[in-house]
Amino acid sequence: MNDVLAVISGIGAIQCVLFTLLIVAKKQRQLPDWILLAWFLTFAIHLLISIIRRNSHVNTAEVLVMTIGFLHGPFFWLYAKAVFEQPFTKAAFLHFFPFIILTFVSFFIPIEADMPWEIFILIIKLISVIFYPLYVWHLYHKRQQLLKNSRGNHRMPALSWIKVIVILFLLSTGISMIRLTTELMVGVAYFEVWDILRYVMLVTVIGFYGLKFGTVYQPELVVEQVREEKKYKHSSLNQDTIESSADQINRFFQENNAYLLSDFSLATLSKAVNIPKHHLSQVINAEMGTTFYDLINTKRIEYALSRLKEGDQLNVTLEGLGYECGFNSKSAFFHHFKKKTGKTPGQFKKEIGTA
Repeated sequence: MNDVLAVISGIGAIQCVLFTLLIVAKKQRQLPDWILLAWFLTFAIHLLISIIRRNSHVNTAEVLVMTIGFLHGPFFWLYAKAVFEQPFTKAAFLHFFPFIILTFVSFFIPIEADMPWEIFILIIKLISVIFYPLYVWHLYHKRQQLLKNSRGNHRMPALSWIKVIVILFLLSTGISMIRLTTELMVGVAYFEVWDILRYVMLVTVIGFYGLKFGTVYQPELVVEQVREEKKYKHSSLNQDTIESSADQINRFFQENNAYLLSDFSLATLSKAVNIPKHHLSQVINAEMGTTFYDLINTKRIEYALSRLKEGDQLNVTLEGLGYECGFNSKSAFFHHFKKKTGKTPGQFKKEIGTA
């Protein structure tokens, strides 16, 4: 059993390193990327320590295997807040204090109190991995309600992967609680086994959604919040500056195809046109009458239309065209194309061919 679990832990650790390298390779890294990078490294350390712990009796490894699980809840919470563009202060890092304090205290627990202390740690850990996912669920629905009251409600499904992680956290915690009640008299070693399997599952699922949909690694494109014009009434921008900035944005799209990159973000555009992000959002929302998300997708569909009009010279499949335009999936491309034109790309191409 130990050999099998060591292999599983090793595979999970390798996955974490690979996902970390993917984030490092990104050209445009935002705050959510850095949090996710730190979270994957924590997963990797957790899994590697579990291997060391099984093959030796190093006290540090024994302690960290017990307490490092306290880091995953705060990392999930911080990442969700960053994705939802909710601000947090330095005080947010106080959420990591339970890990620091309990790790420190664990080094001074006498041998005769080891078992009660491990059970205490396990119970507190279960509370932690219930509280944080539930709070992230609350933040998710709060965010969705905000989007329902805005013009950007069509973006809501792109955030649904957050719920998948929450549900996975809660299901695995529920299983741990059942095992706690049925195996308490046996000891806590089995709970460590389940923890390892659970963390490998979490790493796999987070990586899967990130690579397939781009949501994990490109959160800003998904969660750009719509603000009504009245929210800018106290802005320092005057009308001349707003109009000039709008012209500058339009020129950028006329002269540059960077918006076709799948990781193109508000920060990328802000840097390119040298306009602060909050002012850029104001110009796009209030002056141009749209959102960053809708603006980018409109430009991408316009590019797709021009490519489709090439007819027989179009040397790419419709799915490939979607990726060429910067969409992260065929379904996203077809959805936005039909929303813009009232037709699917295939229908549009067929009509052109028969014209």
